Amino acid sequence: MEQLQFANEKEDMVMADEQPHRLKWKNKMDFLLSLIGYGVGLGNIWRFPYVCAMNGGAVFLIPYGIFMILLAFPLTFLELSLGQYSGKSTYDVWNICPAFRGLGVSMSFMSGICNLYYQMILAWILYYLIHSFMSPLPWTTCDNWWNTDTCFLHQKMANNYTGMGMNVTTNVTDNMSNVTAYTLGDAGYSLITGENNTNISNRVYTASEEFWNYNVLRISSGLEEFGSVQWHMAVALLAGWIIIFLCIVKSVKSVGKVVYVTATLPYIIITIILIRAVTLPGAIDGIKFYIIPDFTKLANPQVWSQALVQMFFSMGMGWGAFITMASYNKFNNNVLRDTIIYCFAGEGTSFYAGFVVFSVLGFMSHKTGLNIAEIVRTGPGLVFITYPEALGQLPLPQLWSILFFLMLVCVALDSMFVTVEVCVTTITDLIPKASSKIRVMITAVTCLLMFLVTLIYATQAGIYIFQLVDWYIAAFTLFLVTGLEAVVIGWIYGADRYFDDMEMMLGKRPTILIKILWKFVNPAILSVILVFTLVQYLPPTYGDYVYPPYTSAIGWFIALISAVPIPIWMIREFIMRKGPLLQRIKSSFEPSEEWGPAKDYKLASEASSEQNL
Repeated sequence: MEQLQFANEKEDMVMADEQPHRLKWKNKMDFLLSLIGYGVGLGNIWRFPYVCAMNGGAVFLIPYGIFMILLAFPLTFLELSLGQYSGKSTYDVWNICPAFRGLGVSMSFMSGICNLYYQMILAWILYYLIHSFMSPLPWTTCDNWWNTDTCFLHQKMANNYTGMGMNVTTNVTDNMSNVTAYTLGDAGYSLITGENNTNISNRVYTASEEFWNYNVLRISSGLEEFGSVQWHMAVALLAGWIIIFLCIVKSVKSVGKVVYVTATLPYIIITIILIRAVTLPGAIDGIKFYIIPDFTKLANPQVWSQALVQMFFSMGMGWGAFITMASYNKFNNNVLRDTIIYCFAGEGTSFYAGFVVFSVLGFMSHKTGLNIAEIVRTGPGLVFITYPEALGQLPLPQLWSILFFLMLVCVALDSMFVTVEVCVTTITDLIPKASSKIRVMITAVTCLLMFLVTLIYATQAGIYIFQLVDWYIAAFTLFLVTGLEAVVIGWIYGADRYFDDMEMMLGKRPTILIKILWKFVNPAILSVILVFTLVQYLPPTYGDYVYPPYTSAIGWFIALISAVPIPIWMIREFIMRKGPLLQRIKSSFEPSEEWGPAKDYKLASEASSEQNL
């Protein structure tokens, strides 16, 4: 009896040693909220409504929906299923085809660069949130230390000059010809008078623009004038990184709790603002501008390209986030269902947020006498200039400003949780049997190093560097990575073979339509995007500032550096293997011994087999 008890204890000790070290989501809702939180990013709020309104209103949803079905859904399902089946990070998951292990390095690299400039956006939001508690709001007056003599308020300027027969016009600089970049929309307002057929133009700025340029950014004249680190922004950056560290320090255990607030609160706040906004005078005009369909736009190829690019970046494929999040799932989780929910929830939120944006812009148009087309912007120009100015004209402006920027904090945090987690998980998985203490150290060091690097964005020339990185970061590698993903699964590993793995995991094989999309449609569409991007790409712009010629070289270095690991790791794989060259090449395209179902499934399967014996 004692021998049997000793044997059982020994077996328990062995099983304990074999237990997988990877954590798991506590329940399905933790994963689903994290997924939706990641998908609903700042781009969905500040760019989707603008692109939709400028490309046919509701008609824009037709090409957008088509590309959602043809590209976004199959690629999202591919990445989520890869992570869940293998239970591995963006690097180790490519045991499925070791020659393309560089794809995982590229994903982590892009997520790292994205973290750096995305954190700067979070710092700006935190800075605005703190100032939202002030009365009056600092971006609604022209008598502050940062204001110039040319500062004006929309309402006052319209009232003062309309009676004098003078026309107030707005010159909004939003370069949309570069469809792959999130433009900043820095705007200048010109007062144009006509006298004896002679036009005199004097450049003036609104109070909200001057707060943005001269208080928040304390902007220099260009990259040539680098300036010093602005410590008010450095403190905001530090605060942002501390928040991120505290939220992800225990990986999915802590993130799974935080997302119940950060993923749901934005919906509550958006709804509150919408209820208030639609009751404002002029709101209906803004909504009409947003959704009234213009079916003639469907004949314009630019509308289709805008829909494709907007859908691609809104969904978040190719960054490694889906693989990382799904790797913490239980093996038999219905990831196909989660993919469908994610597609509808994420993009439905984008369209819903557009009603909030344009109802408030309609009110601002009514208040100032300017056309909505003259007011609307995309990117940070909407979030940090136009919208704060509009909220400042509402009753109880502090309340609405606090709610608005609190919503943006939640949206930014949800995206940051995942992209930082991609980097941390990749590093952690490279360390055998990494303990929880080691993971905390890796997380702390990662956040500290990224904070130090992001200080470059807190300089007076930081906005020019920010725009340069934002312009080029996803210009090439993102399309290349997702295209190669489809080729690896559809052709090299084999779609039928992968469907066998999915049947093991889901209990049934996916539809053959997904196989067709992976093998033919996805690679074709992504190849077209890649070529179109390279041919049509233009140098970056920021308002009236013209970037020096050498910045194009720097930009393309940024664009291509994240793709370099793909050929390097492929060559490395060829060199590391033994045997004749052709044999080494061939074997590197075959799954390694480490490829297979997640460890928790293997242990459960082995235990079940022993019990049956």
